[in-house]
Amino acid sequence: MEIVFVFQSQEEVFMDRRKFVKKSLAAVGATLLPQAGARSLAHAGGGSLDEAATVQTPQGKLNIEYIRTEIPHFEIPAYRGHRFQDTVPDTLDIAERSKLCIHALTSITDPNADMEVYWLASFNRNPPVMQHDFNDWVANVEGLKEALPLLRIATGSSENDHVDPIWMQTALKEIGPDGMVYIPMKGRPWSHMSLPKSYVTPFWKTDGTSTPSLDPDVAQVTDTAACQRMLGTMTLYYLRDRNPIWKAAMEKMITRLTALAVDKGDYAYWPRGGLEPFGSFGTYAPMPTGFRGEETNGRMIMGLAQYYKATGYDPARVLAGKLANYIQFHAGYYQPDGPWLFGDPEREWWTSRWHIEHITNGGHGHGHGIGLLSTLEYAAAVGDQQLLQFVRASYEWAKANSASMIGFFPEAFVPDYPRCESDTIADMLSIAIKLTLAGAGDYWDDADRWTRNHFSESQIVDPSWIYRAASKLPPTPVAFNETADHVPERSVGAFAGWSAPNDFNIYDAKDFPHSIQHCCTGNMGRTLYYIWEHIVHHDQGGLRVNLLLNRASEWADVHSHIPYQGKVEVKVKTPLRTVLVRMPEWVVEKGQEVTAESNGRQVNFHWEGRYLNLGSAKPGDVVSVSFPIPRRQAKVTIGAVDYTLDIKGNTVINIDPPGQNGPLYQRTYYAANKAPMRKVERFIPNDPIVW
Repeated sequence: MEIVFVFQSQEEVFMDRRKFVKKSLAAVGATLLPQAGARSLAHAGGGSLDEAATVQTPQGKLNIEYIRTEIPHFEIPAYRGHRFQDTVPDTLDIAERSKLCIHALTSITDPNADMEVYWLASFNRNPPVMQHDFNDWVANVEGLKEALPLLRIATGSSENDHVDPIWMQTALKEIGPDGMVYIPMKGRPWSHMSLPKSYVTPFWKTDGTSTPSLDPDVAQVTDTAACQRMLGTMTLYYLRDRNPIWKAAMEKMITRLTALAVDKGDYAYWPRGGLEPFGSFGTYAPMPTGFRGEETNGRMIMGLAQYYKATGYDPARVLAGKLANYIQFHAGYYQPDGPWLFGDPEREWWTSRWHIEHITNGGHGHGHGIGLLSTLEYAAAVGDQQLLQFVRASYEWAKANSASMIGFFPEAFVPDYPRCESDTIADMLSIAIKLTLAGAGDYWDDADRWTRNHFSESQIVDPSWIYRAASKLPPTPVAFNETADHVPERSVGAFAGWSAPNDFNIYDAKDFPHSIQHCCTGNMGRTLYYIWEHIVHHDQGGLRVNLLLNRASEWADVHSHIPYQGKVEVKVKTPLRTVLVRMPEWVVEKGQEVTAESNGRQVNFHWEGRYLNLGSAKPGDVVSVSFPIPRRQAKVTIGAVDYTLDIKGNTVINIDPPGQNGPLYQRTYYAANKAPMRKVERFIPNDPIVW
């Protein structure tokens, strides 16, 4: 049975963390903690954790020096919708997983630092810790602030909703007089730790000169990456409240970005490096290529396209188009016909260990994936068919060079690379959905297979294994930029930073001492919304069920018994001209074993491609489809290790050899042929956003 945490909204959560954890664990019940009656969760597994080290003394409120102190007023509208209780099959439920992600997004924050996130989590420590450093900026640049409102729309969850306004207040405080987003370096004692020099060096001044490194006295720094996902985040807030402050901020930002760009006519780019307020790139600044070119240019395409789609603001379209041409033809990161290319510094990172000196194609998974997804946003927004086909070809190359059977996409596309970065799963799954919606292919089966396997397995649902793993290790001091305050519980709903095919937690003290980098939680969180949004599609009185997953909607509720049974029920709420249900890839088209019923009586249907057209339906009708669901074994080699997969339908229910720390695919309960049922609260938003 899938274990799902239920957390109540807690105004006092950050004031009294012990009280919060006690209430949270009480809500879970005995299914999570079989030994809870005998001993605490901290001692599960027979080891011990130092209680004194686990609970930290608050460091005191920090005085972070933002570039702006006065900000305009805004209010976040309530997430309104219809709630009801339902009994559903206890199978993969994207809305419930989205609630867990909200818990993680809001619980990894630091109340003493204006809810700044701890961007890293290390479970290979006793006690487990979360860590601050410069890269906490992932809340902006990797979409944690974008994912949160999307998931609240899908679920109506108000858990820790005091975080949202603080996040957006700080977002506005970070917007400088020139329109750019500035990272405050003063008042954050970890601001120079793990400083990514590729972003902020060289440091460009107002006269176009630069220094080779970021001076410790610099108070504010920006680069194009700091603005990328904030465009999308503010677009979401604008679509919800229509407050002109968001629109004004974004258009000033786009104006400044356009002025900073090196415009070559049909393409444009920004050089590398950080900027002081009103700084400018020198005329001698070279055009970046490879990974550095993508991370400071390609990802901006997405925010520009999102804002253009929402408002029709043409300067956003023009700039996005020039950046798209740069990425495809000038950045040296993809072949023009799609395959990925190694770029600097990727070859430098991996040559010594992976012997890629003579390999042309490959490179960083998320770097390429997010670049493609960003380009796809623009191509779909303007209907650029050539660009859509480029993205499709590149996507197909990535599928062919990864373990796409389960959605395991390596952090580095090099031979035998053993680790998956969840960011890349998010990129590939989102591309699958958006290529399909754009009419550039049919990738619903890819989306279904990956959602059911490494996507969902990469999310922490039960944290008890973290305590068991940590208790086997010697105690380690907690540093000033770390917290050990109930880290496993606060990490529930987060996604793996580096997973093996069979294990969430890879322990490599030298190269991979961490377990989570929360860029993954941000990107996977947004992908949860994409999946939820497109399980069903309603158009002109017709309903399509694209993904056979549980989903409540204003038109009908979908109850999926997969993988226990090949059975899906559609409970109709509004008059429907047609009901179409897509059959999964293992079902033979026009096969005789597929049957359909309406209110318990067999009904006729006809095939439309992979969809069954079940005809019309009226409120109160229950339409169901049944089909065979085969079980098989498959062998796959990932990272030079041979694995045997036990697969039912599209769902891996067991993997051999099993993981050792945080084992994945412990799902043999799916071998049963009848789904257990459970009660859930459903939420149907009044104002969903097409994203």
